[in-house]
Amino acid sequence: MRTIANLESLPDELLLEICKYLLCVDVLLCFDNLNHRFTCLVHDYRRHVSLHKASYAQSFKLCTEILPQIGAQIQTLVIDNCYSALQAIAFPKYFQHSMSTCFPDLKKIILVSFRPDPLFVFLKTLNHLDKLQTIDMRSLFRVPTSQQTEVLLALLQANNSRLTSVLIDDQSSHLNPIKKYLPTHAICSNILHLKIEILTICDLAVLFTIIPNVHTLFVSIHKNDNLDRTNRKFKSETLYHLTHFQLKSIEHSWYLNELRSLLDKLPAIEYLSLNLRTSDVELTNGQILQNYLPNKIKQFHYAIHYLPEHTIKCSNILETWKSVYPIRCLYDIEQNDYMFLHTIPYLSFDYLEISSSVASAVSKYSNSFENVLRVHVDCDFTLTEAFPIISCCRKAKYSMIWLHGTNRQCNNHEQSIQGQTDQKQTATLPTLPHLRRLTLVGLPPKDLHHMSTILLAAPNLFRLDLNYNTLLLMLVDDKVCSILRQRITALTINHMQASSRYVEENIARIALTFLHLRHLYVDMRSLEMTIDMMVLYYFDEFVKQKAPLVSLCADGKPSNEMKLDAKKWLLSHRQYLNEKQLSVYFNEKAGRLLIWM
Repeated sequence: MRTIANLESLPDELLLEICKYLLCVDVLLCFDNLNHRFTCLVHDYRRHVSLHKASYAQSFKLCTEILPQIGAQIQTLVIDNCYSALQAIAFPKYFQHSMSTCFPDLKKIILVSFRPDPLFVFLKTLNHLDKLQTIDMRSLFRVPTSQQTEVLLALLQANNSRLTSVLIDDQSSHLNPIKKYLPTHAICSNILHLKIEILTICDLAVLFTIIPNVHTLFVSIHKNDNLDRTNRKFKSETLYHLTHFQLKSIEHSWYLNELRSLLDKLPAIEYLSLNLRTSDVELTNGQILQNYLPNKIKQFHYAIHYLPEHTIKCSNILETWKSVYPIRCLYDIEQNDYMFLHTIPYLSFDYLEISSSVASAVSKYSNSFENVLRVHVDCDFTLTEAFPIISCCRKAKYSMIWLHGTNRQCNNHEQSIQGQTDQKQTATLPTLPHLRRLTLVGLPPKDLHHMSTILLAAPNLFRLDLNYNTLLLMLVDDKVCSILRQRITALTINHMQASSRYVEENIARIALTFLHLRHLYVDMRSLEMTIDMMVLYYFDEFVKQKAPLVSLCADGKPSNEMKLDAKKWLLSHRQYLNEKQLSVYFNEKAGRLLIWM
């Protein structure tokens, strides 16, 4: 068989297909300016530049050589502080006085895993960028209450108030517009599209006063206001221009009169999506609800987590919706203490947060949640409780399984055994080609061996987040270890403990398993001692295994030496690193060490 000896002999279509398997930084560093053909071929990579997962050396070369050359062509820019641990601090240093001249055609900036202080510095570099209209914040990290209003206003007023869109995803810290921190007459009339995480209904009322011209508003509310039912009236400014409104509020328990007072402030609404929690039966009644919907409604999407105070038949609820909107009611026949109702189709929401108690009902409608990108399942003791729901979300990129350790389904030993038998029969998953990240929260599941089922079903999974104790139990399973060794390149270890005398041995086992790891985060805040030795243990073991680590982050108590000069501390303990390109920083406010290699 004749072999192809020259990359240039491949057709453009095949070369572009190869590029899909590479990071943007790899494409720009390898192919850009190579020759005229390749420069034209990677034209889209010049217009939409992502620094996602760039190493320290790659970022330095891009910022000093390539971006200044191609800056006039860049329309979208992604700055990743998650997998490139100190990019948020490094990038503004290169372009602090030249953003508008270097990137004159820039229309959108995506900022990943920024903290407040680096964000303030970065936003100050955005001046007189005539075409920049959108900032997209992803995983905005731990904003203290005292800074939330300041961060919010800094975003809304960035680029000399030229922005029209600020999008803050649902994995971000909430940003509450707190009255006592607001300047007098703080109004951002430039904002037409806003997506935001806030804490309470009261914060929503304040937010309405800041953005009087908003057209599209997506809001997630994270906390219950603890107001009694009689005081639940929504008092705020009226938004006369708002046509698209999506509200997610599943911690706060809503009542009909409360929702009615909110909708009264939105007279121009045409597209309405509500994802709520309630114990008010009136909010499950389609005929009653229809009476209070704005007259201009063109599309209405409704999802409600109903916790009934009294026994109610699902058939009675469905009857009230017959002449209104098609709706589905998911519930456990035996329990009847939780129902999930949603309009059909389930299109407006790209996430699904649901209890495993309705898993059997969900599995009957396997095509209902095809557009879901993030799924969060509350379980009791086992992974397999979540499987029927995850199976229905085949396009999900991120799955979270939260193990609460309270067995609602099994009231006695006999039922528990039966439940385990049923799970064995359904402990399968379809192929999940889009799943990239899996998070396990809570105590270790009783069926941890079924991690292999998830790993085998998700061939493109690269990130795993879980507790330290769960990870150690998982590493006992050789089959699971074999798959982890091949797949996982990003690992988050939560609640690291040092009570065991085998801690060094455990870290060695972790490093021996994750041979291809590029990004490691360890939460050591529960340790009473300083994190210095633990960080060095991790560092040494991964270096010993020749893992291609790009970033290592650790939260916890530092020594004075680390706090004063983290890079000097690391180089004094590991002198062979003096010849390496790296950046090291200890963020005292956050209590976090960041090493970017």
